[in-house]
Amino acid sequence: MTLLIKLNAVSRLSQLNIDADKDWTGKSITNLKGLAAGMTQGDLFFRGSAVIQRLAPGMAGQFLITRGAAANPEWGDYAGRVERILFLLASMPGKSISAIATSVPGVQSPVSLNVQNAGLVLATPYASPLSCGGAVFHDDSPLIDTDETSQANNATANDIHLLPSPGAVGDGFYFGLNNPFDRVAINIGTAGVGTWTITWKYYNGVTWTALTIKADETSHFRTMGIKGCHWVRPVDWTATPIAGMNLYWVKAEITAYTNMTTQPLGTQAWLGRY
Repeated sequence: MTLLIKLNAVSRLSQLNIDADKDWTGKSITNLKGLAAGMTQGDLFFRGSAVIQRLAPGMAGQFLITRGAAANPEWGDYAGRVERILFLLASMPGKSISAIATSVPGVQSPVSLNVQNAGLVLATPYASPLSCGGAVFHDDSPLIDTDETSQANNATANDIHLLPSPGAVGDGFYFGLNNPFDRVAINIGTAGVGTWTITWKYYNGVTWTALTIKADETSHFRTMGIKGCHWVRPVDWTATPIAGMNLYWVKAEITAYTNMTTQPLGTQAWLGRY
């Protein structure tokens, strides 16, 4: 028996021309050539709703986060999400909960967690919720700063006046600490009702300027529950006296105002730094 080979026929796999640029979706193969052509170093492939899709690189230090079944993965700030879990655990009453957290950015590892009767204790200060060094209710006209530090550090319901009622542009609330910090979490007991915009600011030694926000769940104090705000720590942040307390402050300031029918009130607040 003789095997006949046609002259100039393909004799090696490397000689094959594969139609990768064709739309092979119907044969369970997507357009990989076009997708790959637009990729750069650090890109990933993932299965989208119908075809393979490209996920561009996230920012340095971010982690790949799943959003569960029937949803696309995304890059996100892992540390901020751990922070939210810790604050939620801190608010849980009842029996104690113990766990070990490892590989948390900015936190020594392993970290022992112990939640006991609404109190959270960690083995390192880098992720621990901290008491407010200062908390000040600010009415811009007439100019009145009211010290509510003790109210912010206890669990009495609705004793923190987060904004004046009625409000106005320039009104707000200060949260302060003796060292620069990265986040605030507020247990909002009464959600505000109305139309206004809050901008989170810091003092740079000359003026109050907007923070670069990484995540903000506070919804302008219009949503109940423990809500956090996490920002990029400013390099030019300067301590300044507010209500007689010389601290590093962030200010939740009303920068646009239409109306307020329910004043937002807080139950407790925590600060944190990595």
